[in-house]
Amino acid sequence: MLHPRAVRPLLLVAALVAGVIPASPARADTPIPVLGGGRILSPGPRTLGFDGLAADPSTIGNFRGLVALAYLRGRVRDTTGRQWVMMNDIRLFQGDYVSADGIQRRGTFAFV
Repeated sequence: MLHPRAVRPLLLVAALVAGVIPASPARADTPIPVLGGGRILSPGPRTLGFDGLAADPSTIGNFRGLVALAYLRGRVRDTTGRQWVMMNDIRLFQGDYVSADGIQRRGTFAFV
């Protein structure tokens, strides 16, 4: 059984993702997402469930720069000993982008 202190952060994250707790308002220098609705393209073979080899790996609109992308998959074990397959999508971005206020900026971002 999870300790109540360990459950609290998980519930906060779940509430933020579900939209129960509104996220903080976007700042003017925030990058604009490529797609609305929280959709993210995953470059890779369609036969493996990805969006195709030509899919844009960037999640930032009006972005020009470097993108590093890694898909990681492995087996993990929870505190009860049950095994799970864990899949992660990790992306790093560095370059120029046009922010929400329309100004061209330079930044480095990570998506895990």
